[in-house]
Amino acid sequence: MKQRCAPLLAVMAGLVLVLAGSGFARIGPSPLEFLKVWEGAHRDAGGEVYLGKVITVRYEPYAVKPPEAYHPYLLELTDVIKTPLRSSYRLVLKGYTDSSGDREANLRISRKRAETLKRILIDRYYMDGNRITAEGYGPADPVASNETASGRELNRRVEIHVYGDPTQAVRFMSPEEEGQ
Repeated sequence: MKQRCAPLLAVMAGLVLVLAGSGFARIGPSPLEFLKVWEGAHRDAGGEVYLGKVITVRYEPYAVKPPEAYHPYLLELTDVIKTPLRSSYRLVLKGYTDSSGDREANLRISRKRAETLKRILIDRYYMDGNRITAEGYGPADPVASNETASGRELNRRVEIHVYGDPTQAVRFMSPEEEGQ
């Protein structure tokens, strides 16, 4: 088990998708590749486990709709999650803002971002709404300093976290996939 966790820890550090300025920059594996690593690491867990933060969606100030650049990754994520082998998986959407402005307004915006993303996953990508939870935390838990524009940009986000029982998903993994 320790041999499987070492590569996982190395991969964990940068596994997010981010929007850099007006262009899209992808860091880390696709949602399917990401989940396979975590599933392999937790293959013997026997029940629901945390499978990681698979995508981080970045927002412009006060925006609540995710940028279109993220939609190919949202489509891939939902297609992967909807497979019968991953029927136990669920998503938790955690919305955040930077610290600019009123705290209560930031809480509302962060909730609205997460709820809007949930609605898109349901309406556009046909996810079961019962498998998605939307939460808003406002300026709590910043990932960068709010003293700079680039830091505030990183803090305006919705993180997509995945939980589930990987037992079924790992049944058909090849030996090469198990060693990832």
